[in-house]
Amino acid sequence: MQTELKELNFLEKGKILPDSPKCYLSLLADGSMRFRWNEKNQNRENFIQKIQNQNGKIFVPVELNHTKDVFDVKNADDTNEKVGDGIITTNKNLIPCVTVADCVPIYFFDRKSGVFGIVHSGWKGTGIIEKALLLANKYYNSLPSDFSVVIGPHINECCYIVNEERALYFAQNFGNECVVPLEADGSCYCGGRGLPITWNNGGGNLYRLSLSKANLFVLKKLGLKDENIFVSKDCTCCDELYGSNRRQTAFGQEFCVQIAYIVNEL
Repeated sequence: MQTELKELNFLEKGKILPDSPKCYLSLLADGSMRFRWNEKNQNRENFIQKIQNQNGKIFVPVELNHTKDVFDVKNADDTNEKVGDGIITTNKNLIPCVTVADCVPIYFFDRKSGVFGIVHSGWKGTGIIEKALLLANKYYNSLPSDFSVVIGPHINECCYIVNEERALYFAQNFGNECVVPLEADGSCYCGGRGLPITWNNGGGNLYRLSLSKANLFVLKKLGLKDENIFVSKDCTCCDELYGSNRRQTAFGQEFCVQIAYIVNEL
């Protein structure tokens, strides 16, 4: 089993924020990190155990359901049997984690209150980052504008093509900039391969959707500064270092779920 993780860093005033938690995402080579409370995934368990042995901290997962549900976690067993898509905590002995496969992992940290955490932001759950930061405000008096945020690798607009109904939903809720009409003969880029568009659009228009811009719309509304936000440019569909629902299923493969997690090593 490999552990060549993607590491991402928080920013403050445009520079790497020292003494801050580290953000990680497993890669395709690490194998599937699929998680369900009623399933056993030995590959995931081995991966997690190796990291726990290295730093003595404990992973805390939730079973994802494409919601906007976020949990405030104080102890390792607080997420047992929980179904949702995000975790906040101030307990440095815990490693909040979610799973993703083209959806957006969003990591966050407030140096003033010590709150850190992670959310899984799929298209249905876009806006979950607002729920997480407002929960931090409720329980820890964190100000959303004090957070540093990392938007991790996910399917980008080069490959994420949606129908008119979904495009309209995003434009109305997350700003017009996150959707653009698909150009004539446009396709899912997929690292230059080009994949067919499988939407049954009923003859309607298709659009490219930027989940990064949609989430940036939410963060800006909350008062976060550009200089405290890092956005990964990696597209999980284009870059075969990553597992991708879109790319792998298009080639008849079982898609590889990745684990995204945040470690506060302070």
